[in-house]
Amino acid sequence: MSKRKRPEPKSSSSGINEDEKNILGLIRSKQGKGATTSEMRSATSIQQSLITKAITSLKKSKLIKEVPNMNNKGIKHFLAVEFEPCKELTGGDWYIDGALDVSKIEGLKEICVKILERCERAKKVVTLDVVYKYFDKDGGDGDQLSREQIREILKNLVLDNVVMEVKSNGLSGFSATRIGEICYKLTGKKGCGGGGGEARDGAFALVPCGVCPHIGICTPDGLISPMTCVYFQKWLDF
Repeated sequence: MSKRKRPEPKSSSSGINEDEKNILGLIRSKQGKGATTSEMRSATSIQQSLITKAITSLKKSKLIKEVPNMNNKGIKHFLAVEFEPCKELTGGDWYIDGALDVSKIEGLKEICVKILERCERAKKVVTLDVVYKYFDKDGGDGDQLSREQIREILKNLVLDNVVMEVKSNGLSGFSATRIGEICYKLTGKKGCGGGGGEARDGAFALVPCGVCPHIGICTPDGLISPMTCVYFQKWLDF
């Protein structure tokens, strides 16, 4: 979220011409996102040469500043000095001084893998909230991460094929989770300090219920039940 400081005194923008006032007003209205020269042209109909001149004057008067777009470095955004650039411009939480903080990301991925290893040894189903609570308790140099940031780290591990997502069916080992809630399991692939070993491929890489032809008549106390299903129990032990 853009952080707005105390507004500048009105006298600080006195003495600027009409074009500069219009451009400054547009830039301020964009807050932390700022405005590009193409947006200034389309919104004000001011000629490019006059826009360039106005920008130079406003920068010299320290009313605006130039900020690069980290997702498209060929585009420059101009912000009023009282605003900080939004995440769309800075690249988000994983950038520092305009560069992707790879070492931090890899460190957080290793912490998440260790949390999953600990939970799997305790036969505990791992959800986003479980990882968040572990991380909040003892995870990593005092970093305070939001649930969304942890979700991004877990997604990254899924893309690395170190972690897989499974959906809870609310039965047996999943009884403490909501039906359909995303849970996480280690794949056994090497990488990110994850517990080595061979890949866990095969029939039990996904919840077997999803492909079971008898799922429609499977009930906790029925002839076909997750309590007595050999395949489901093997998947839980997996």
